[in-house]
Amino acid sequence: MDIMDTARLNIKKRREMKGFRQQDMADKLSMNIRTYQNLENGETKLDLERLEQIAGILETNMEELLKQESTYIHQEVKDGGSGSGSGFNTTGNVYNYNFEKEILDKLLSAKDNEIELLKEENKYLKEKIDQLLSK
Repeated sequence: MDIMDTARLNIKKRREMKGFRQQDMADKLSMNIRTYQNLENGETKLDLERLEQIAGILETNMEELLKQESTYIHQEVKDGGSGSGSGFNTTGNVYNYNFEKEILDKLLSAKDNEIELLKEENKYLKEKIDQLLSK
């Protein structure tokens, strides 16, 4: 995945997090909906000037839009409704990524490391706040 593909994914994610529709973004960028859709899905080249405009609308910076996130796991289960015991259909259009135990262990380890880093950061910030309040 190239850097602009990463940017497009981050734009879509941030747009949805802000509750913006594609039409909202198109209006804010003074373009029609189809043009914006082409930008977001990669049919039209996303240049740095446009990326900067989008970053402003999404209240972030270009670096954040270009930053590649850590591993994303997507799993969908389609309700089978057949009464076959589990209540889930495991055939058809079901996306189920069967990760091996080793990969899952690495993901859990990365999550644990991230939690520890956040705890350390929180401790540091609390100490700094306490220092500022004691002055």
